[in-house]
Amino acid sequence: MPDRNAIGGAVRQLRRGQTGDQLLSFVSRLRRRGRGGTERVRSLVDLRSDEAFLRDAYRLTLRREADPSGLSSYGALLRQGMSRNEVLVRLALSEESMNRVLAERFQIQNLRELRPESYETVHTLHGGEQTVFAAREAADFDWLERCILEYDYYEKPGIWTLGIDSDKRTMAEMLSCLHPRRVLEVGCSSGAVISGLLDRDIDAAGVEISAAAIRQAEARVRPRIYRGDLLGVDVGADYDLVFGLDIFEHFNPNRLDTYIARVTQLTQPGGFVFANVPTFGEDRVYGTIWEPHIPSWIDDIEANQPFHHLEVDDDGYPLHGHLVWAGSRWWEQLFTATGLRRETDIEQALHDGFDPVLRATPARRAFYVFSRDASRSRIDEIIDACRTRRNSPTLS
Repeated sequence: MPDRNAIGGAVRQLRRGQTGDQLLSFVSRLRRRGRGGTERVRSLVDLRSDEAFLRDAYRLTLRREADPSGLSSYGALLRQGMSRNEVLVRLALSEESMNRVLAERFQIQNLRELRPESYETVHTLHGGEQTVFAAREAADFDWLERCILEYDYYEKPGIWTLGIDSDKRTMAEMLSCLHPRRVLEVGCSSGAVISGLLDRDIDAAGVEISAAAIRQAEARVRPRIYRGDLLGVDVGADYDLVFGLDIFEHFNPNRLDTYIARVTQLTQPGGFVFANVPTFGEDRVYGTIWEPHIPSWIDDIEANQPFHHLEVDDDGYPLHGHLVWAGSRWWEQLFTATGLRRETDIEQALHDGFDPVLRATPARRAFYVFSRDASRSRIDEIIDACRTRRNSPTLS
């Protein structure tokens, strides 16, 4: 059986750029050594508890701390008799792990080399330093957007999560509480949430610009995905729920109001819009998810405008491809300017029921529910549905 140093060394080799075949070879060796007699049930590393092992395994394979969901699910597997070797194999072969290895070998145009004058080093509020892209005028966002598309930033492994996981199932459950009849998802990727809605007998469709993501969709979901830009593709009409999860921040802020207007147009009177976006600072319903850590961000929040300093990765691309970072008040006004109304009673009911589940993914708590003048009786009906489903066994 491999000891802790051997495993750590192998994982470090993977991180330095070993090929997929070498990764599979490493995993195969772990599988062979993990079989047979007492070796299969013996601790993979000399740790006293399953939790300690899992925390160490996450650090070795995923280079991050274990999340509560992972500790719970893998802990259950260990209690059911799965060996620690097998858990390590699963982590090493997970989508997150494979994407991390591939991303480190992915070659992409370095934007700092193209336009070094647009990058600055700023001091953070915590005493550190951060490289940012300085958007000094509207055209700077146009340049960033062109580069993201031209150099295939979104093809980089790990940018999107395509599989159906607990997060996608949770979001489908939340959206079903709105009792929609016909649903459209903006930026649906491979349609994982659409799949969850179909499982609940909800007529769901999506719009997605990436052909690669659509190819990963389930056979029953793929025909329901419209390929193209929301502003240029005919997606039909008569939707009583239009939603976007971590998508609106990817749009160019120079045209974001046009996209939101299109979303509102596609939502039938009395229908709803659900938006999950990253926000900094205080919100009157969900509180504070992320504190601003760059001084200019505080100024932008006070001025009620999107941030003009964007955090970037080593190649100069805005983190996660987000072109829009802003405070909650700015996001709310962006949607309500098109005639939508924020439904804080519904939001609070959803938080009451789902926040315990969302602790593992706190960014999901930054969501809004808007309506096109939904009636009070409809709102009350949805609030009752939230209370009924908040203890749903599908969320465990």
